[in-house]
Amino acid sequence: MNVTLIRSSFEALRPQAPALVDRFYAILFERYPQVRPMFAHTDFPKQKQMLVQALALLVANLEQGDVLKSYLGALGAKHAGYGAQEAHYAAVGECLLAAMAEIAGPLWTDELAAEWAETYGAVVFLMQQGAAATVGA
Repeated sequence: MNVTLIRSSFEALRPQAPALVDRFYAILFERYPQVRPMFAHTDFPKQKQMLVQALALLVANLEQGDVLKSYLGALGAKHAGYGAQEAHYAAVGECLLAAMAEIAGPLWTDELAAEWAETYGAVVFLMQQGAAATVGA
């Protein structure tokens, strides 16, 4: 994982965070309308803020495995309670990367896409570990 590239790209996207999260949810609901009911009781301004905060925490702690394992494990357990399944993680990743590519414009390269995909894969792994620990408890 190229930590420098992930961080610099996030810093470039950060000023456009509201547009990024708006576009993410628009793409998610357009491509996967079946997930919309999972958000029926969601406070979207708060949800969007939490997504930006989660991304910022992730990027700030890329080299802090213990922090990420704890945070993402708890997040995975929480999402398991919402009914999140394996296919949802793939859908979210696809739509998040699509939104990032749109918002980043010419800054988005194949290399950057690959780095973010790898990073998202690690996030999913840790979240699913947290979800599995909850189910197994």
